[in-house]
Amino acid sequence: MIQYRPFHLFLLLSFVSISYLILPVSSYAGLRGLPEGKSRVEVGDNAPLTTDDLRKAHEDGKVILLMFGNPDHCIWCEKMWSNIREIMPQYVNEAAAILKTHRASKFWGPEDEAVALGEQYGVIGEPWLFVIDKDGIVRHIFMGFTGKGEIEARLKEVLN
Repeated sequence: MIQYRPFHLFLLLSFVSISYLILPVSSYAGLRGLPEGKSRVEVGDNAPLTTDDLRKAHEDGKVILLMFGNPDHCIWCEKMWSNIREIMPQYVNEAAAILKTHRASKFWGPEDEAVALGEQYGVIGEPWLFVIDKDGIVRHIFMGFTGKGEIEARLKEVLN
């Protein structure tokens, strides 16, 4: 019969407890920056521009980078939004970056208009990025984390 000392028993129980906490989380795609499903809006569709900031950017003739995500709650959203903010100064006259937090975070709920917009776009999880041209047409959709180079390349493509 195996004899367990208190310390060994403690280690074994700790490992088992941590495994139950980590394993389900490690398979959760949202924590890896991979949203779920398919958006209701597809490339080539007219983008729902139903919020004041989206309408204003469209009226100003700007290309819109519309991101759904929560940088305070999701590390991939934070990285992606940071990438967008880094490239935007050189395109400030031609493009607008708009962030919509459509899901609750730890400390506060999302704005009603962001939830409604998220439902119109059909986004589940985060981050999502929609590149919308000056005519209000969706030109690119990024589902999940996307690097700065790819975002800027698609933005330049839509601007030209």
